[in-house]
Amino acid sequence: MVWIPSIEYIEVLFKDQIKNAHLINRQGLISTLDKVEWGIPFQGSPNIWDRVTILYKEIVENHYFSDGNKRIGSLIAYVFLVKNKFSFNPPKGTIFTMTMKLAQNQLSFEEIKKWFKKNSVRKI
Repeated sequence: MVWIPSIEYIEVLFKDQIKNAHLINRQGLISTLDKVEWGIPFQGSPNIWDRVTILYKEIVENHYFSDGNKRIGSLIAYVFLVKNKFSFNPPKGTIFTMTMKLAQNQLSFEEIKKWFKKNSVRKI
């Protein structure tokens, strides 16, 4: 069974990490979590790489929070992988680089998915 964060989990994590900002698009975040659970319509059942990519990409791009979208998107993607028994160890500096490229619409869904897959290892 795949662990998927609840909106409450993300809100607590967000408040702990980014003090002076708040959730401004709760419904958008709920929609993203539904996509993580069920997949993108007409695309088939999502695998773990689809799910983490949806979560990361949509939080970074859609600005659900008044501040800290890139930080919380990166953090929740990491937590998602760890909770689903993967270690995520990209080369130093690439989380920042990938997140900035994503925020500037320079990465496709498939490029992000490939990056997560390449830099993750299933824990036994």
